[in-house]
Amino acid sequence: MQNPHVENGVSILTDDLGCARRINARNVTVRDTGDDRGRGIFAARGFLPGEVVMIGLLNRLEKARTTHSIEIDWNVHALFEEPPVFVNHSCDPNLAIVPNRFRAYDFIAVREISPDVELTWDYATSEFESIAVPVCLCAAANCRQAAGGFSTLPPDHPLLLAGFYAPYLKRNCG
Repeated sequence: MQNPHVENGVSILTDDLGCARRINARNVTVRDTGDDRGRGIFAARGFLPGEVVMIGLLNRLEKARTTHSIEIDWNVHALFEEPPVFVNHSCDPNLAIVPNRFRAYDFIAVREISPDVELTWDYATSEFESIAVPVCLCAAANCRQAAGGFSTLPPDHPLLLAGFYAPYLKRNCG
């Protein structure tokens, strides 16, 4: 039996981390989007709704919110390892977040995704207030013009109705 590794207060078998990283490397690629959004994540294969596309792993916790951090609890901000750190925002995303055993989020397909499609998620589903996207470039039909935050989402938002948002937001908000 392998010895557990403690990372950010969570006991994890080293094999688990390696497996998660291999899954991420197999499922997605990081490349330039070709526009003002910079780098993005693209599907290396097709995915069906409900499939785990990427496994989020914590790189480090931040003392304050940054444009690349992801809020994992009230006033707890984390930088994820690549590739998820490069997932761009969309007001009509093809990914949603669910908590995982690594104290991070897995990114799951919310609809069918073809190979080579850019992968996106709605930052407002993890951030009570988001500073990452003050001017949205997603061009979705339902674009809110900024990522905003959980506090700005309408109560009938499809990801909210499906429960695809950070668990900490359910406390005192949901």
